[in-house]
Amino acid sequence: MKTVFLACTFLIPLMQFCKSAPRNDSPQRLTFRPEAKADEAEAKTKNQDEFDTEGDTPVSDPLEAYNRKIHSFNDFFFHYCIYPLATGWNFITPKFLRTGLDNFITWAYTPGRLVNNLLQAKWNGAGREIASFSINATIGGLGVYDAAKDIFALERTNEDTDQTLGKWGIAEGAYIVWPFIGPRTVRGTFGFAGDVALQPQMVIVPVYIKPETIWAQAAIIAATYSVRAINSASLDPDEYDNLMKDAIDPYSFLRDIYLQNTRKKVAD
Repeated sequence: MKTVFLACTFLIPLMQFCKSAPRNDSPQRLTFRPEAKADEAEAKTKNQDEFDTEGDTPVSDPLEAYNRKIHSFNDFFFHYCIYPLATGWNFITPKFLRTGLDNFITWAYTPGRLVNNLLQAKWNGAGREIASFSINATIGGLGVYDAAKDIFALERTNEDTDQTLGKWGIAEGAYIVWPFIGPRTVRGTFGFAGDVALQPQMVIVPVYIKPETIWAQAAIIAATYSVRAINSASLDPDEYDNLMKDAIDPYSFLRDIYLQNTRKKVAD
């Protein structure tokens, strides 16, 4: 059971990415060139970053052979672990409760977005986060109802640590696929660690719950992540498959839209 909890801990970024990624039926479609075996062989002999272009997306993917294996593992894990759990949760839990839980978690994660707005000197975004947090804490019943958006048309920001590092001029580095975490760059990996450090359970569990051992602490934190991952997936269990269904090469497709999304956010 602990294995499932820990696995779900790192699956959440992949689910969030799927929510923000462009749909496969979008009018702006990516194009892919067939992979050339000669190029792959040459890349393996060079222990350095090689840049490839798929459409308009420059790619640094020196670990492609490894990345493809992890991509396949993540795909398998989603379809045979997360998807069945999310489908079952969808079946037994009314949508308004699942939506409320998702809203509450998003509200509770306001500090991370607020800090990253401040670190990027995005004062307007920081103000929106503070206002949204305050409104939803009161009218929204601790964020269960997104009153800031529904009543005041106040949208949250999507700032994270990876964007902050990018704004500070830190290069994204090579593309890498992590087990359960999903697609990242080197910079994005450090950004993910920063985002985790800013999440409330990282303070609440050790300071207020105070489990007896570090393993119990890790299990409690992983359990909270598991609930979030499964609940998030239950709101649209077919989202991942709908995104990937028409991709000629799912690995390259996911890589390109991840990089495009990341670069767009940093440039914003």
